[in-house]
Amino acid sequence: MGKKKGGVRIKQVGPKAPAMSMNPMEDLMVPPTEMIQLPPPPNRSLQIFWPIHETFSMDPTGFQVIYPSYIDLKKTVKQGRRMPVALAVPTPTVSDMSLALQTISVRHVLQPYKGYSRDCETLWDNPGRVLVDISEHKKEELLRLIAGAIPTLPDRIARLEREAAEVAQAEQKMLEEKVALEKTTTSKKSAVGATGKKKKGKRK
Repeated sequence: MGKKKGGVRIKQVGPKAPAMSMNPMEDLMVPPTEMIQLPPPPNRSLQIFWPIHETFSMDPTGFQVIYPSYIDLKKTVKQGRRMPVALAVPTPTVSDMSLALQTISVRHVLQPYKGYSRDCETLWDNPGRVLVDISEHKKEELLRLIAGAIPTLPDRIARLEREAAEVAQAEQKMLEEKVALEKTTTSKKSAVGATGKKKKGKRK
């Protein structure tokens, strides 16, 4: 209400109250532009045919399934390894298997996002599988050929060298951070020791 002054009503004007938001948590919400965008899930039905020119004509119905775990040196027999330790390969990938099959000219279908049931405890740490035409080879023989070809693949050699370099770099960084932390701790202890010493006075 305004006040009357000399018969004239004076309207009091003050700051307007802010409009009430319909959402009381609006100020705490993260703007859409700052939200973390998760990558879309992989297409588990993806298939890559080799030879490529047979993509629309190849029928993999009778092909045999081969998982990387079958020839993985780091896997136990219980975890799916089917090769003797002496012939197995350390951490083969499904891409390694596909390239190995190409070197021996074996028709196959690469399924990079399929999972092996025995790897479910490790959330498919090495996903993928290949469907292989074994009309010209026995499955056991083919596993030996794949395992024998993988160590010499240029792509694999380059990948292992890159991974080793990344591990070495990470270890070097951790070592440097540890040394820096030890120096900082030592400096703080020295500073505390220097200021904490009390001068002994002569007794009267």
